[in-house]
Amino acid sequence: MTANPSKTPILVWLRQDLRLSDQPALTYAVQSGRPVIPVYVLDTDPGQRPMGGASLWWLNRSLQALSKNLARIGSNLILRRGKAAEVVAALIEETGAEAIAWNRLYRSEEHTSELQ
Repeated sequence: MTANPSKTPILVWLRQDLRLSDQPALTYAVQSGRPVIPVYVLDTDPGQRPMGGASLWWLNRSLQALSKNLARIGSNLILRRGKAAEVVAALIEETGAEAIAWNRLYRSEEHTSELQ
């Protein structure tokens, strides 16, 4: 028996874009009609540059604000820490999500190489 895809959840993997308005991944997920599960993963992969104190302070405040805004509309932000690929895979298994949405990451080295 195949599950009804409109009833299976969709994960919205929030990475650098921690806002609700004009948020393409979230808009896509909501428009899909599926239950939406927003998640943020603090990536601890050794290949990732560790965040400094100021960045962690900003992230903490941003995630608190996002969580409060999601709660106002009846949703909960899932916060996890670990290697992002492993954490997201585990969340897909845990939630039964059959879709995932995220926004493109723009990295400074991508823009720097274009200027040289």
